[in-house]
Amino acid sequence: MHILVVTPYPPVLHVHGGGVRMFHNIRILAQRNSVHVLSFVENEEECQAVKPMEAFCESVAIVKRIPDFGPHWFSLAPFMAWEFRTPAMHKAVDDAIRMHKIGVVQCEYLQMAQYRRAGIFSILTIHEAYSANAYRTFQKTVDAIEKLRMFSRWMSMLNYEISMCNAFDRVVTMTDEDAAYLRSYARSANIRAIPIGIDAEEFQPVPDARPEHPIQIVFVGNFRHTPNVEAAEFLVEEIAPFFPQMEFVIAGPYLPSTVRKPLNAVFPGYIADTRSLFHSPNAFVAAPLFSGTGQRVKLLEAFAMGVPVITTSLGAAGFPVVNRKHAVIANNAVEFRAAVADLAASLELRSRLGREARRMILEHFTWESIGAQFLDLVEHR
Repeated sequence: MHILVVTPYPPVLHVHGGGVRMFHNIRILAQRNSVHVLSFVENEEECQAVKPMEAFCESVAIVKRIPDFGPHWFSLAPFMAWEFRTPAMHKAVDDAIRMHKIGVVQCEYLQMAQYRRAGIFSILTIHEAYSANAYRTFQKTVDAIEKLRMFSRWMSMLNYEISMCNAFDRVVTMTDEDAAYLRSYARSANIRAIPIGIDAEEFQPVPDARPEHPIQIVFVGNFRHTPNVEAAEFLVEEIAPFFPQMEFVIAGPYLPSTVRKPLNAVFPGYIADTRSLFHSPNAFVAAPLFSGTGQRVKLLEAFAMGVPVITTSLGAAGFPVVNRKHAVIANNAVEFRAAVADLAASLELRSRLGREARRMILEHFTWESIGAQFLDLVEHR
């Protein structure tokens, strides 16, 4: 079967969680199908990044993304749809369908749903429910005029999400929570959750914790994603000042210059292999995620490596986490500071969390078990 996968960003490893998901989804589909990839790119580095996919894909093509930042006052589509709408991509999709006799079109992310074609079996992968994010922003907004603007943004996003979900033959989310949310609005859509997996051999457990080593608190994220910026700001403003003896490592590309940089925090930027951040014997992950949806690859990797994790209820979405068994759940600054103090003081707690977290990954999140669901999606309609 010939499958066309259309992506807004290069489907590559070690850059962002969506790239990891797309890479492995394509790799698994290519084991029994002819897969063709069409991806937007923004620069020469991204052009080179997609080349490894040629080893297992039938074809890999790129389209330079030139965002459309026009106002589009009379359009019902949200801004993010226009940002990824280009005649060049529409032509590339039509050309690929004609040349390769495509039987399935799989669109990654809501903004790529516009590249669905009528009459061809279609799959939409929702990496996160954008309208749920818009609703939370609306709820938190205080200023009356701004709240009205956020309400309009939420309605625009929700209506677009509903219409796109109902138009596709299959819709896939990362978590059961997102699937249930979308089903409550898109009543006629065929929606299922397929989580992100991981190679447990690649992400092996870290060295055992040792009391003589200093505590290191790690957060990893791509800071083009607003929830990650909010998490970094929370750590440097609400947590780091209370633990001056600990080192906070906040890693990832595109960190805004507005994020404060306390003396006990380091900002190494983009790290090609994030596993290196967890090799300190007393490192643990702090992920104060208060917005966004979907499944967090940064936590998936930490769990697989047996690294202790503190996160929020929202951050743990998509994982069968039991508080203080697989991770510590903290939903505000007071709870977060208490959790940091608890983990720093207890070697036994850190070790136990790490062991149970890795066991959870081996039971539920290996690519061997998840891959069959990808194949079933396209092969059994």
